[in-house]
Amino acid sequence: MTPKLIVGLGQFAAVPGDVQANLDVMLEQLDKAGPGELDLMCFPELCLPGYLLDVRDYTDQLAGNLRDAEKTLQAAADAADVRLMYGTARWTGGRLRNCVVLAEPRADGTSYAKVHLAGAERAVFTAGDELLTVDGGIGLGCCYDLAFAEVSTRLAEAGAHVLCFPMAWERQRAFVFEAVVAARAVENVAYVVCVNQTGQVQNLDFYGGSRVVDPLGQTVCHLREKVGVAVIELDLDWVARLRAAPAGATFDFASDRRRNGELRGPRPPGGTDRS
Repeated sequence: MTPKLIVGLGQFAAVPGDVQANLDVMLEQLDKAGPGELDLMCFPELCLPGYLLDVRDYTDQLAGNLRDAEKTLQAAADAADVRLMYGTARWTGGRLRNCVVLAEPRADGTSYAKVHLAGAERAVFTAGDELLTVDGGIGLGCCYDLAFAEVSTRLAEAGAHVLCFPMAWERQRAFVFEAVVAARAVENVAYVVCVNQTGQVQNLDFYGGSRVVDPLGQTVCHLREKVGVAVIELDLDWVARLRAAPAGATFDFASDRRRNGELRGPRPPGGTDRS
């Protein structure tokens, strides 16, 4: 694992169904971030197709446009020698999935299918059932996954020092995002990188708020509501040091945590204590 990770965040509102327009914004933001200095550039959930929640919108033509755009992004990763993380829709095993793709320069990339789907998404996508970490101590999540503590915990236990969440989080329930993002960083002694869509898109109002939170819960990078780019250097050695010797800075959560197999109950109301 490299001791430092230079991460770019690209926040924007993806146009539903206009793959070329969304691709153009992504390439422009990559250029603004200075790809020669980056290790990883992150974009929002479903930023390539747009946040489409009608299965009829996922036509053969759209599928072809997405494949072509992914080839362009792979070429951009190769040319800039940078990893690109972005959200798209993919058909796997005959099922449509909401995916986070990590394109690797001059190598095969990888794809994570979102595990936790909100109600409207379940009408379109099939949930994934496998969590994923990749080289460099990076754990992949997607939007609503952030709300479920076990996702981040299992990624951290698998060695992730950086938890990445591309998002299309709406303003209506932004309080959930705000309430849990620092907790995920603190309880796992990890950086949390969230890259959200922003602004009004048809009947949706995305919250923005893309940010990086450090292992002690401090927000060290914040794009608020504007369309734009931010670049930040993450100290992965610091994460390793905190986990190895937490006394005085944080808690030794990894050692102190009791796993489900070690616990009994809870008893139903009125149940008998058999201890």
